[in-house]
Amino acid sequence: MKIKRIIVPLIFIVIGAGLGVGGTIAKDKIFPGSSSGTAQVEKVTEEVGPLIEMKDEFMINLDGGGMVKTNIVLEGVNKKSQEKITAKEIFLRDRIISVIGSKGIDDIRTNEGREKLKEELLTELNNVCGDQIKEVLFKNFIYD
Repeated sequence: MKIKRIIVPLIFIVIGAGLGVGGTIAKDKIFPGSSSGTAQVEKVTEEVGPLIEMKDEFMINLDGGGMVKTNIVLEGVNKKSQEKITAKEIFLRDRIISVIGSKGIDDIRTNEGREKLKEELLTELNNVCGDQIKEVLFKNFIYD
């Protein structure tokens, strides 16, 4: 009698576990791309290049009126790029002033506009220093 009390629940537990495992295996075979509740995240680690802070802040008049005050940091593609970027700093500053100065207040007012400005600066600055810059970063960005 005591054995029946132990065996019957044990049988139900074993059957339940078997159905759970079998169901999971069947689901994975039927729906191969789905995950079973756990997120499968692929971790991508990207090495940060050297950060080169432009020495002085920029105060630039905008096309059509207004002004931008910003500090810019450049991320180099590798350790050797820091030397090349630093050696061309005056030319980079000139190009930054030209690009930002050609913008109107409406061009830089939104996050989307500032991201577009970063992309344009990246292209122009890489033309000056031979593709040594990975990213243009605004340390601060104030417009009026």
